[in-house]
Amino acid sequence: MRVLGIALVTLTLSGCANMGFDSNVSPAGIKDYYKGSNVKLYGREELKAANYVSLGTVEGEACQVEANEPPPKDADARADIRRRAADMGANGILLDRCIRFEDMPGCIEQVLCSGQALVVNE
Repeated sequence: MRVLGIALVTLTLSGCANMGFDSNVSPAGIKDYYKGSNVKLYGREELKAANYVSLGTVEGEACQVEANEPPPKDADARADIRRRAADMGANGILLDRCIRFEDMPGCIEQVLCSGQALVVNE
């Protein structure tokens, strides 16, 4: 009986040997998704003693396009602003605010965050 069980497991696993794995996430997509992870969100108090340069205004968004999608999250808008700041060469952001809008062109609901992209020398 034990030999039969081992044979069945072996046959089952060998049937999957020629199967591949497809993903819709490209290596570039993964790199783009995580590039904002090195951009820190700063508060005004933290920056009082810091040496930094502002690179300019930056915005990030999260959008609910279809009614069957979940509402946009503030965290997703903050992740987007961090990625966009990274594209500018920033390693920090002074976040001004995140605002939620309804019935915007292209979005049922939208979260928009704005701030200053910074290069902070620590």
